[in-house]
Amino acid sequence: MSATREPTRERHSWWLLALVWLLLGVVLAADVWQVRRDLQERERERLSHQASTLANNLVPQLEAVSHAMRSLLAELPQLQARPNRLAQLTVRLRAYSDAMPMVQYMSLLDARGRIIASSEASLVGRHSGERPYFKKVMQAGTGETLVVSEPFRGALGGWIMVLARTMVTADGSPAGALVAALDANYFRTLLQSLRYSPNMLVSVSHGEGLRFLAVGSTDEREGVRLDYPGSPWLSHRLSGASASLEMGSMRPSDATRQFVALRTVQPDELHMDQPLIVAVGRDVQAIFAMWRTHLWRTVLGWLLVGAAAAAALAWQQRKSRQLQQRQQALETREEEDQARWDAVLSAAELGLWDHDVVSGATTCSPGWYAMLGHTKESFASAHSSWQELVHPDDRQMLQSQWQPFAQGRAPQFECAQRLRCADGSWKWFLCRGRAIVRGADGRPARVLGTLLDMSERHQQEEMLRHLTENVPGMLYQYQLDPDGHSHFPYTSPRVTEIYGFSSEELSRDASPVFERIRSDDLQRGLGDIFASARDLTEWTAEYRFQIPGRGERWLSGHARPQRLASGATLWYGYINDITESKEQALRLQATERMLQQLISDMPVALCMVDEQLRLYFRNRRFLEQLGYSEQEVPTLREWALRAYPDPAYRAEVAVRWKQAKAQAVDGQIAPDSYRITSRDGSHHVMDVAGLLVGDKLLVTFQDHTEHQAQAELLSKLAYIDGLTGIANRRSLDETLANEWSRCARSRSPLALLMIDIDHFKAYNDLYGHQKGDACLKSVAAALSGCMARPHDVVARYGGEEFVCLLPECDLAGARVVAERLCGAVFGKAIAHGKSPVASVVTISIGVACGMPEIGTEPAVLVEQADAHLYGAKKAGRNCVFDGTHDLEKHS
Repeated sequence: MSATREPTRERHSWWLLALVWLLLGVVLAADVWQVRRDLQERERERLSHQASTLANNLVPQLEAVSHAMRSLLAELPQLQARPNRLAQLTVRLRAYSDAMPMVQYMSLLDARGRIIASSEASLVGRHSGERPYFKKVMQAGTGETLVVSEPFRGALGGWIMVLARTMVTADGSPAGALVAALDANYFRTLLQSLRYSPNMLVSVSHGEGLRFLAVGSTDEREGVRLDYPGSPWLSHRLSGASASLEMGSMRPSDATRQFVALRTVQPDELHMDQPLIVAVGRDVQAIFAMWRTHLWRTVLGWLLVGAAAAAALAWQQRKSRQLQQRQQALETREEEDQARWDAVLSAAELGLWDHDVVSGATTCSPGWYAMLGHTKESFASAHSSWQELVHPDDRQMLQSQWQPFAQGRAPQFECAQRLRCADGSWKWFLCRGRAIVRGADGRPARVLGTLLDMSERHQQEEMLRHLTENVPGMLYQYQLDPDGHSHFPYTSPRVTEIYGFSSEELSRDASPVFERIRSDDLQRGLGDIFASARDLTEWTAEYRFQIPGRGERWLSGHARPQRLASGATLWYGYINDITESKEQALRLQATERMLQQLISDMPVALCMVDEQLRLYFRNRRFLEQLGYSEQEVPTLREWALRAYPDPAYRAEVAVRWKQAKAQAVDGQIAPDSYRITSRDGSHHVMDVAGLLVGDKLLVTFQDHTEHQAQAELLSKLAYIDGLTGIANRRSLDETLANEWSRCARSRSPLALLMIDIDHFKAYNDLYGHQKGDACLKSVAAALSGCMARPHDVVARYGGEEFVCLLPECDLAGARVVAERLCGAVFGKAIAHGKSPVASVVTISIGVACGMPEIGTEPAVLVEQADAHLYGAKKAGRNCVFDGTHDLEKHS
């Protein structure tokens, strides 16, 4: 290559590298931008979902409060007609307020704004006539409009938002208002649960712009107005849409930009005069923090790739110039060496020979003649050419070795032959030659060679031949030429036994061997041979071979390749007949498949675990019952996390299983019961056992879930009243005994309420036993609904009698609970046409409270409550009596 063309080519390489580098930059930039867009869209979807979730949780709460207010307004005429209407109003307001945890209190205001009744006694008598919401209520003129007040700090503390409806007279004029004060702190837990990132802001604001509830970072403020110009809140309100996504700042004093999802909460059926606006936002800087890191890493990687590619190209061009310089120097040196070699050849005493193929003349060194016991002069007088010295039996082999070399198909000439020496003896010589000059057709024109005495080597080869005859398989050389022709230069004597061909046949052409290989093994075998030739990797194979008269045989081969100077690949290997061992292995595989099928179809779920704790086998029953695939639970660690999701129980299972393995007898792990969660979330009670086999473990699972459920159901039925669904007399007796002992140890009071439905026999006689059963269920539900603590117990004592057990409750607290129970049953408004007490079903309650002592029996407390119940009945029923306070009627 000329010196002027090389710099031009190098410049072209640099231009091409720069173009590829810039194209890579464009691709990376597009990828980074797409990652940013995907991140932004995913964040918008998450924020919208959280905002919808918050709005969907607020709507049922508002509907419940609105429904309660409508119901109470409908009852007002009836309640106001009673003599003790204020007491009844207070009971109803308190019942509704207690039933709705989000309501702080409910109050009834007259036309001047004075609170005449309230669930919170401290508010009665206060004036709210100047409150904006009261003016709106009085202006509404109808009870259909639900007035939503702007939030304010309530008298009881905290942010309050009032929902109000107009109370109208019979002629339709406004007579006052019914209000429900919503406690904003009740919704704080809901807002907190929606935050999936510490930099999120979740807030609820009034439709006029005041934010009264905000959950976010520590500096988030409540009581701020959001209707300032440019705020996302104002954009959402001006759009008129019920849902929108905005970008801006939700902090009036902070310019930090946020993605904000907003939802307007104003159900049509509630007729709200002002909506609530929920907003879920997240700082833009926080959202794209990881993306910015990805961007800088991509830019840095792009720059490093460019620098590395430039360095590699510079190194390659430098190496190319150095190689060119060495090639020129080598050509000059070869010309000088050739001249020296011509001089050395004539003076050498080694067995060297130089043959001119065109003229046929051969020149030999003095050492060549000396190896045969001749001098140049004595040889010339006795022989006309060296070919006369070749043993008659070796002449054909000599010709067969010379022809491939002379035709240019072999890189060198090599032949072992016997030559007659001057004393008449025959010796083995190895004759080698290599072309130092080739013609235009690539054939040798001048050959330089050596002659090596190999008599001792031949003796060793004879010994090797005897050894190979006793080897059970076949040793061989296999050569694949660049043109695709192949042959076996050497095969041991057992080639006929293995392949059914002679060494002479295969030394010329190997194709007959491939014709007898089974067709479905041939293509794979050829691919393995070509791959071994390409990568110079070891070749191993097992394949089926057809031998006429002997049938199909299994052969196993192994060989290592070598690249020859001509480009051909030569393998040295060994082939053995493995028919018997292969058939035995196939029978064993068939047996293993049958065993695996039997295990897979077993009615018991099982899996197998290896020494790395991988679950490498699961039978069909395991997958049907538990459903965990290999991708979901590849190891015992993932199995424990999914099957035992509770951390405490998972730790317990680990300890129990470790102890069971330590106590295994002959590798058998005794079965034990465990609670296992399947992939679909269902729970199973299973007996888990195991079998240790070396480093592997077989685990079986036997499902007892149905038996466990039936046992639990029978246990439950034994302690539950069949009609009302609450605890029965047996459950009450056991609970009373346990609580009596516990309170005696802790020196805590124990209260018991004995409850009886007033005139229940008359109710049954009037309405029938089916209605009576329905009445008992309704009363039981009302009593259970008033239990505020998880350890308070309501039980059916017998017939129409019930008992309420209140641990750690003094007499005053028990009386409050009793009055609440009376109000709850009265509030059910179950009609009772034959009751002389009231037009609805009522109850009488005897209250008893004592300090249990160890060694005493709880029967004394039951007898005292029963006596007080008798006192309540004697006083006219529908009342509470504790033996110390005056009776209070509830009709």
